[in-house]
Amino acid sequence: MTYILDTAPWINAVTLPHVFPERVRRMLEAPEKKGLCTISLLETAILHRLRRLEFEGTLREFFAVGLASNLQLLELTPAIAATTNELPDDFPGDPFDRTIVATAAALNLRLITADPAIRDAKACEVEYYPFRPSRSHRR
Repeated sequence: MTYILDTAPWINAVTLPHVFPERVRRMLEAPEKKGLCTISLLETAILHRLRRLEFEGTLREFFAVGLASNLQLLELTPAIAATTNELPDDFPGDPFDRTIVATAAALNLRLITADPAIRDAKACEVEYYPFRPSRSHRR
């Protein structure tokens, strides 16, 4: 495994796959498994409950479709939890972002993200792509 997905790219891969640049689309379509933090499931559920993420069907159906691809769920471990406290002082305080970046750093994975704050923090290896979501898919 080389890559881990931030929550927004995972959601976009399910709901808006056409928004990815060709280089990122090739990474996502490659047969090699990609990691996804289990915390991304909780973040997605919260975004959906707050109506900041809308899609057809139920949340359970979204998860079934989104997890049916070449993804491997990555659990929170003591090492990853400790790594969240080792991120730079100026790293954003969002616990989801901190956990995802710490997972990428602890497991030496390259994080696919559209978040410029994560890219600029340089706390892990990043494959960045710019994206401005529509209102119904806003993170």
